[in-house]
Amino acid sequence: MARIKPIALVTDDPAKTAEFYVKNFGLTELYRRPTDTGAHGVWLSDGYIYFAILKYGEPGAPKLGVGQSSDLRGIHHIGFQVEDLPATAHALDAAGVKPCPMERGEKPYSVADVTDGMNLKLLGPDEVQFDVRSAGWDEPIELAMDRYELKPVAAK
Repeated sequence: MARIKPIALVTDDPAKTAEFYVKNFGLTELYRRPTDTGAHGVWLSDGYIYFAILKYGEPGAPKLGVGQSSDLRGIHHIGFQVEDLPATAHALDAAGVKPCPMERGEKPYSVADVTDGMNLKLLGPDEVQFDVRSAGWDEPIELAMDRYELKPVAAK
């Protein structure tokens, strides 16, 4: 089963928004960009999920889908962590899921070339982006705080 790992929120003031979540919910700040102000983004965690707070309208923010911009306040995208990325990539390809259009000269990936270290950026049925990877979101959490594993509740 896949797990939701990151949630990305787009806001006008990432540092102020992050301060709210830290103060009211006890989240831990992992890092910010730039490091002195966090004006472009602040990354938080509760020890389970990675929470990226991104600047509204930032030119470097990923687009929300084909022909869309990043100009949306609110939830921007989510990411799923899977155990076997190549198998998941093949299953998503068989289901007709398309990769996000590439920008900035990036080379599109081939499903046959997917390895566990990659980060796939795909489009859901509503053409909104989601990410899939097998590793990479837990490491920043572990650097800044204890990371917790969720365990399924035992059936009665």
